[in-house]
Amino acid sequence: MPSKTFLLTHTFKDISKLGEGESYYSDIEIRYNIPWSIQVFKNESFLGLLLNCEKEELLEKKKWSLQVKFTMKLVAVSGKFFQRTVKNEFQNPEGHGMDKFISWENMLRDYVNNDSIVIEINADIVSSSGFFKHKYSPCSQSYSGKSFVLKHNFKNRRFVEAERCFSDIEEHYNVPWRLRIQKYKKGFLGIHLLCEKETCDGRSWSIQCDYELQLISSKGKCYSRHSTFNFEKPGGNYQEVEFINWKVMEEEYMDSDSICVEAHVKICKTQELPCNILSTHRKFVLSHTVRNISSINGGNVYFTDIETRFNVPWKLSFVRQSGFIELYLRCEKKQCLSRTWSIEAEFTLKLVSPHGRSLSLRKIYSFEKSIGNGYSKVMRWDEMKDKYVVDNSIIIEAHVKILNMTGIESETTIKKTSGFTIPVGDMEYSMEKWMEMAFDH
Repeated sequence: MPSKTFLLTHTFKDISKLGEGESYYSDIEIRYNIPWSIQVFKNESFLGLLLNCEKEELLEKKKWSLQVKFTMKLVAVSGKFFQRTVKNEFQNPEGHGMDKFISWENMLRDYVNNDSIVIEINADIVSSSGFFKHKYSPCSQSYSGKSFVLKHNFKNRRFVEAERCFSDIEEHYNVPWRLRIQKYKKGFLGIHLLCEKETCDGRSWSIQCDYELQLISSKGKCYSRHSTFNFEKPGGNYQEVEFINWKVMEEEYMDSDSICVEAHVKICKTQELPCNILSTHRKFVLSHTVRNISSINGGNVYFTDIETRFNVPWKLSFVRQSGFIELYLRCEKKQCLSRTWSIEAEFTLKLVSPHGRSLSLRKIYSFEKSIGNGYSKVMRWDEMKDKYVVDNSIIIEAHVKILNMTGIESETTIKKTSGFTIPVGDMEYSMEKWMEMAFDH
């Protein structure tokens, strides 16, 4: 089955009060209609860490199982982190992970801030039984020469400028794809093919495609454009914005306020690269479940709590405005009179439904003051409620890669390291220190 990835994060407070054999639990979070939680506990001078599957056993005793590979990550506000990866099978309400994840002493020394620790779990459901009914595409080690077609009728297209609309995700050759249309400035319709393949375990990938985008009228008239693009991250080729004039589209291709869009795709070349463990890019994630969606009125701004990463405070904002959703990543670092600073970041903002549906939008922006950046008109509010809200809740995420920081290093103790630590006995070493020891003859 195509893998299903999800993210859980939680800040555990009052960590110094956690006694031997005692546990703290995160709130239960729903991912792919399955309830999960994070558990931390003190065990013989170590921090224990578990991913708990909270799915109740069925009355009819129907058997189910989930094979899950997950990375448990302890994150410091400085950006330093310690992680370990395990793979386990869940068959009933139970937890898996490590009884001795990191020594209690090292955790207190390197990862505690304001008596709190931050835990992230990046999980990948690699196989299952008793879940997830799918139509499978042929699977092959090499997808070169494989072809497929995406087709979607975009309805009720009374667009305002900058509005965008997305098709549902379809999986072809175990890769998720979708179509996007958008009304751009100067009165043009943009049509984009999007690849929604996630990056797992830091591995790089690329999928080179030849594809033809087609706009088809009910009478069979077709307007098309051909493109070649190398997909290397979730998203598409956003440089091609002027597919067809908006008025021409309305007059010649719209029928009953709908348009038909197709993408004819040929996969020319694929490549999977191992994780670059020496990468100096600084990465972090923010994740928050917005509850009581129905209580958010027009014009209201919903802010998550501030979380510090690489000694910089960040938060997310979620806005209902003029019938649309707005979603922003906010840098809350204060301006300094004696020094200018900037943080250039590549970030992906995500809407995630508890039943697994997700939407990603990627951007590069240079933060130079306390400000938010992201997207207005992500989608219409009513569409979000229909497609993404479950039990009056939705998940918002930001996956951030810091490309460059200036005017900040001198204020902190950050060194430009990989961020990885490697366990050796009861000690943990940075990747750079481990390499130094390994090759010091």
